[in-house]
Amino acid sequence: MGNESGYILTEIWNAKPSWLALSLEKRQQFFQEKIGPLIMGLVEQGAEFLGCAINDNTGPERVDYRYMAVWKLPDKDFSDRLEAGAKEAGFLDYFEQFNFSGRIIAPDVMNADMIQLDA
Repeated sequence: MGNESGYILTEIWNAKPSWLALSLEKRQQFFQEKIGPLIMGLVEQGAEFLGCAINDNTGPERVDYRYMAVWKLPDKDFSDRLEAGAKEAGFLDYFEQFNFSGRIIAPDVMNADMIQLDA
């Protein structure tokens, strides 16, 4: 891999009881009115949605979260805006979410960082 550019954001989440308490109609309305427009706006501004998944990992290192989404973004500022937008839209009212993000780097850069870690 050559020089990489951009930023990666990985989101993982589970539904909260507040989501489970909503009717199917309210859930659909939330996605139509809040989440759909948020995602479309992000894509129009330069976000690239790389994919999503429902966790089916059965290995011993499995993390106990059901959903995952991965984004390629222009930079950290965009990532911060995406996270703030999800919060503002009310996503965190209904879902427990954790994020992992960072600048895209080549594997040898990451390996060098791991090798150089201090104890």
